[in-house]
Amino acid sequence: MATDLSSHVLDPQQWGMKAARLSEVALLGLPVPPGLCLNPTDLTSSPDEPARALNTWIELYRPQRVVVRTSAGEDLLHTAHAGRTVSLLNCPADPAALLQAITHELLPLGPEAPVEDGSILVQQQVEAPLYGVAFYGARHLSVEASSAPDGITSGTRPTVRAGATDRHITARWEQDMLPNLALVRRLGSLCSQLSEHFGFEVDVEWAWTGATVVVLQVRPVTRPLAGWAA
Repeated sequence: MATDLSSHVLDPQQWGMKAARLSEVALLGLPVPPGLCLNPTDLTSSPDEPARALNTWIELYRPQRVVVRTSAGEDLLHTAHAGRTVSLLNCPADPAALLQAITHELLPLGPEAPVEDGSILVQQQVEAPLYGVAFYGARHLSVEASSAPDGITSGTRPTVRAGATDRHITARWEQDMLPNLALVRRLGSLCSQLSEHFGFEVDVEWAWTGATVVVLQVRPVTRPLAGWAA
């Protein structure tokens, strides 16, 4: 069994919370990378079906590179597990190679496996000059970013820090990477919309292409937010 991420609102019990929330974001009309959700049981019991689904999806969207992620017991309201799940970056857009990577890195299933339920999420990898996270709550925004796709979530020191309230924006940066104030405002508007839609303070992973903000993941904030811009 497989399903397109943006075709309809996905059931979190079947496809995992990460995929389910991204499907809602896509149907809100916000930019989300094209994705395909694969049932992990099918990958071991009947691999021909996910192979056909992958082939069809690649022919439809023609991604240059893809990222493979788990969508399982994470991103819950009180336990987000940010950065603790598996992501495979820079995978070739080749069904056989993708299935081999999934089999070696994410399967077989079991109590210690990365995926016990939910799904395997295959998405087009966004090529962007800036990737980051944005935390939003109580009409305050805090942003961290770097040039690496997994830089912030893997613990790399951010090269951009910014914060915003209704009245002003503050920013700090390293080297020549000047944060675009329009980007910070766009992140504030986007995070406010997502927070209102989902009904909780949000932790959003994003990529900035230079023209638009692409939503990579949405999870609830599960600990007190600190370091707001003064």
